[in-house]
Amino acid sequence: MPKVAIVDLHGTASNTAIPALSSHVAAAQGEIEIFDGINGRLPRARKFDAYLLSGGPLAPDAQQPWRVRLQAATPEWTRSRPVFAIGLGFEVMAAAHGWAVRPLDTPRNGIYPITPSPAGWNDPVMVDLENATPVFEQRSWAVLPPPAATRSKAVVLAYTSAGDVGVARFGPNAVGTIFHPEAKTAGTATTVLARFLMGALGNT
Repeated sequence: MPKVAIVDLHGTASNTAIPALSSHVAAAQGEIEIFDGINGRLPRARKFDAYLLSGGPLAPDAQQPWRVRLQAATPEWTRSRPVFAIGLGFEVMAAAHGWAVRPLDTPRNGIYPITPSPAGWNDPVMVDLENATPVFEQRSWAVLPPPAATRSKAVVLAYTSAGDVGVARFGPNAVGTIFHPEAKTAGTATTVLARFLMGALGNT
């Protein structure tokens, strides 16, 4: 059975995200190991078939050991294995690839529409996502598109209704969402995570 590492970035905060992520992995017939990404150790590179980085309440620019370790580990994981990052995990992954991350003037907490970019229509994790698909956002930070000169293999797959990055791919193995695809909404947002797991675990 393929093995998936879930990096929990909630610290001591209670959450429903980790059980929801675990359910998605189980549905894709994966074996789960959960790591405390704030207070514990991180999974080793190449030990797992895929890596999931959760959201969380902390800041992606925190001058704390957890953020430094995670930002250094993320590119190492993506060199050899598929990685999917959500919320805070996505913000840290974007920063690790040189994309700007900044605080929002007003936090967003609720259901908002998201719109795929032209590149998003052709990405394997995005094929079910329609224009104005409702997604659940709970965040105080935004990921900004990189300058054209530094994009290389990284690409914006969708934009939020606030105009910042909603989904991005940082090369063939790394993809992430600023919204929470593990949360159930009226649209097809959960299929982004489901399609990632299907491809990563060989269930396509």
